[in-house]
Amino acid sequence: MADEFDVRVEAHDSEVWVVPVGELDLGVAPELRESLDLALRTDAREVVIDLRELELIDSTGLGVIVDACTTQEGRPPVSLVRGSEHVQGVFNITGLASRLPFRSG
Repeated sequence: MADEFDVRVEAHDSEVWVVPVGELDLGVAPELRESLDLALRTDAREVVIDLRELELIDSTGLGVIVDACTTQEGRPPVSLVRGSEHVQGVFNITGLASRLPFRSG
């Protein structure tokens, strides 16, 4: 049985929150990328990726998040809400925790 993965996209005032849920790996990364692409095309002031409901993230998932955080003209800025100790450990080990725009939930 495949692990379950879902992505919720929620409007919070002038922000769009993208909330991946479950295990983010190679097989489901395109689903997150599609949701982020949609969120980044809105007129939101900011896009927030909330990692608190992730159980696992692999290098493909990291790549999707890094791509989304790359500032491009005409796109809203992206920030991240820290995930569980396990998920956050992946960001720490790769050195991305200090390079990506994390914020408080």
